[in-house]
Amino acid sequence: MATSKAAKKGTSAKKGAAKGAKAAPPSPGKCTGWEAVENQMPPGPATLRVTGRCRFPTHGYKVKLIKAVPQGINPAILLLKKVVTPPSGPVIQTPETVEVRYQQRVKKGQYKQVTILPDGKTIRVKIIT
Repeated sequence: MATSKAAKKGTSAKKGAAKGAKAAPPSPGKCTGWEAVENQMPPGPATLRVTGRCRFPTHGYKVKLIKAVPQGINPAILLLKKVVTPPSGPVIQTPETVEVRYQQRVKKGQYKQVTILPDGKTIRVKIIT
Protein backbone atom coordinates (compact mmCIF):
# COMPACT_ATOMS: atom_id res chain seq x y z
CA MET A 1 0.00 0.00 0.00
CA ALA A 2 2.83 2.41 0.82
CA THR A 3 4.22 2.11 -2.70
CA SER A 4 0.85 2.75 -4.32
CA LYS A 5 0.36 5.88 -2.15
CA ALA A 6 3.82 7.11 -3.12
CA ALA A 7 3.05 6.42 -6.75
CA LYS A 8 -0.24 8.30 -6.43
CA LYS A 9 1.54 11.24 -4.77
CA GLY A 10 4.18 11.30 -7.52
CA THR A 11 1.48 11.25 -10.17
CA SER A 12 -0.55 14.00 -8.54
CA ALA A 13 2.60 16.10 -8.04
CA LYS A 14 3.37 15.81 -11.74
CA LYS A 15 -0.20 16.81 -12.62
CA GLY A 16 -0.01 19.80 -10.27
CA ALA A 17 3.28 20.92 -11.78
CA ALA A 18 1.88 20.59 -15.28
CA LYS A 19 -1.22 22.64 -14.38
CA GLY A 20 0.77 25.43 -12.72
CA ALA A 21 3.40 25.80 -15.45
CA LYS A 22 2.62 28.04 -18.39
CA ALA A 23 4.41 27.31 -21.62
CA ALA A 24 5.50 30.22 -23.80
CA PRO A 25 3.38 30.54 -26.93
CA PRO A 26 5.14 29.06 -29.95
CA SER A 27 6.60 31.53 -32.43
CA PRO A 28 4.57 31.54 -35.66
CA GLY A 29 7.67 31.69 -37.86
CA LYS A 30 10.99 29.93 -38.18
CA CYS A 31 14.15 32.02 -38.40
CA THR A 32 17.36 30.78 -40.01
CA GLY A 33 20.49 32.04 -41.72
CA TRP A 34 21.64 34.23 -38.84
CA GLU A 35 24.91 36.04 -39.48
CA ALA A 36 26.82 38.66 -37.46
CA VAL A 37 29.54 40.70 -39.16
CA GLU A 38 31.71 43.43 -37.66
CA ASN A 39 33.04 45.75 -40.37
CA GLN A 40 36.31 47.36 -39.20
CA MET A 41 37.35 48.70 -42.61
CA PRO A 42 38.52 52.31 -42.79
CA PRO A 43 37.50 55.13 -42.79
CA GLY A 44 34.46 54.84 -40.52
CA PRO A 45 33.85 53.48 -37.06
CA ALA A 46 33.38 49.73 -36.62
CA THR A 47 29.83 48.59 -37.34
CA LEU A 48 28.14 45.35 -36.27
CA ARG A 49 25.43 44.01 -38.58
CA VAL A 50 23.19 41.08 -37.69
CA THR A 51 21.00 39.58 -40.42
CA GLY A 52 18.68 36.62 -40.81
CA ARG A 53 15.53 35.38 -42.52
CA CYS A 54 12.22 34.40 -40.94
CA ARG A 55 9.59 32.34 -42.75
CA PHE A 56 5.95 32.79 -41.78
CA PRO A 57 2.80 30.88 -42.79
CA THR A 58 1.12 34.03 -44.20
CA HIS A 59 2.08 37.50 -45.41
CA GLY A 60 2.08 40.56 -43.16
CA TYR A 61 4.41 39.59 -40.31
CA LYS A 62 7.09 42.09 -39.26
CA VAL A 63 10.28 41.21 -37.39
CA LYS A 64 12.83 43.44 -35.71
CA LEU A 65 15.80 42.94 -33.44
CA ILE A 66 16.28 45.22 -30.44
CA LYS A 67 19.06 45.31 -27.89
CA ALA A 68 17.93 43.38 -24.79
CA VAL A 69 17.77 45.27 -21.50
CA PRO A 70 19.49 44.26 -19.33
CA GLN A 71 22.38 42.69 -21.19
CA GLY A 72 23.84 39.45 -19.84
CA ILE A 73 26.79 39.00 -17.50
CA ASN A 74 29.29 38.41 -20.33
CA PRO A 75 30.07 41.74 -22.04
CA ALA A 76 31.50 39.92 -25.08
CA ILE A 77 28.03 38.53 -25.96
CA LEU A 78 25.43 40.91 -27.37
CA LEU A 79 21.86 39.91 -26.49
CA LEU A 80 19.24 40.85 -29.09
CA LYS A 81 15.53 40.33 -28.58
CA LYS A 82 13.50 39.22 -31.60
CA VAL A 83 10.16 41.03 -31.74
CA VAL A 84 7.52 39.57 -34.07
CA THR A 85 4.47 41.66 -34.96
CA PRO A 86 1.60 39.60 -36.41
CA PRO A 87 -0.40 40.89 -39.37
CA SER A 88 -3.55 42.92 -38.84
CA GLY A 89 -6.51 42.63 -41.16
CA PRO A 90 -6.77 40.40 -44.22
CA VAL A 91 -3.55 38.77 -45.42
CA ILE A 92 -2.38 36.72 -48.36
CA GLN A 93 -2.56 33.07 -47.33
CA THR A 94 0.79 31.98 -48.72
CA PRO A 95 4.12 31.65 -46.90
CA GLU A 96 6.42 34.67 -46.81
CA THR A 97 10.09 35.10 -45.95
CA VAL A 98 11.00 38.32 -44.13
CA GLU A 99 14.55 39.72 -43.99
CA VAL A 100 15.69 40.75 -40.50
CA ARG A 101 18.45 43.35 -39.96
CA TYR A 102 20.10 45.00 -36.98
CA GLN A 103 22.99 47.48 -37.07
CA GLN A 104 25.01 49.18 -34.34
CA ARG A 105 28.30 51.08 -34.06
CA VAL A 106 30.75 49.23 -31.82
CA LYS A 107 34.30 49.41 -30.52
CA LYS A 108 36.65 47.16 -32.48
CA GLY A 109 36.32 43.61 -31.16
CA GLN A 110 33.67 44.59 -28.61
CA TYR A 111 31.50 41.52 -29.24
CA LYS A 112 32.59 37.95 -29.90
CA GLN A 113 29.08 36.46 -30.14
CA VAL A 114 25.45 37.50 -30.58
CA THR A 115 22.53 35.65 -28.98
CA ILE A 116 19.03 35.98 -30.43
CA LEU A 117 16.31 35.78 -27.76
CA PRO A 118 13.93 34.03 -27.12
CA ASP A 119 15.27 31.44 -29.58
CA GLY A 120 18.57 31.15 -27.72
CA LYS A 121 20.46 30.97 -31.02
CA THR A 122 24.09 32.10 -30.52
CA ILE A 123 26.21 33.08 -33.50
CA ARG A 124 29.89 33.98 -33.72
CA VAL A 125 30.81 37.49 -34.92
CA LYS A 126 32.85 37.49 -38.16
CA ILE A 127 35.30 40.37 -38.47
CA ILE A 128 36.08 42.16 -41.73
CA THR A 129 39.30 44.20 -41.66
